[in-house]
Amino acid sequence: MDNLLQFDTGLMIWTWITFIIVLVILGTKAWKPMIKALEDREHYIRESLEEAAAARKEADKIALEYEEMVARARHEAQQIVAAGKETAERMKTEILNEAQDKSAGILKQAEAQITAEREKAISEIRNQIVDISIAAAEKIIDKSLTRADNERLIEDALKEYGRD
Repeated sequence: MDNLLQFDTGLMIWTWITFIIVLVILGTKAWKPMIKALEDREHYIRESLEEAAAARKEADKIALEYEEMVARARHEAQQIVAAGKETAERMKTEILNEAQDKSAGILKQAEAQITAEREKAISEIRNQIVDISIAAAEKIIDKSLTRADNERLIEDALKEYGRD
């Protein structure tokens, strides 16, 4: 065990020679592939980061377009609702106007019918008064006038009565 802890110059030289040979072999054969693998890995990571950044930008762009599309859809929906309300209000006004026109027409027609019925009743009453007056006059005078004379006399009396 003492041999292991002793300093041997020959062993040290051979150790250094072996180390240098291994270093040269590693430098020529293994170092370049390891550096290339590390550079490839670095290049792959850099490309992945660039792709991720591009994908993020694209996702942000799509999200912005989606938000704009939703805003346009909301605006269009509001316009449709407003147009519907306007149409409903216009239809309500038209229906009310039409109903008022119809009721005014019915009222005018009823007034005209009432006026016509009143005139008809007045005419019938006049005719009955004429007939009654003729009958009474015939009995009183005991003289028979022609029907045309009687009607003329009664009409004159009614005109005078209407003026008073």
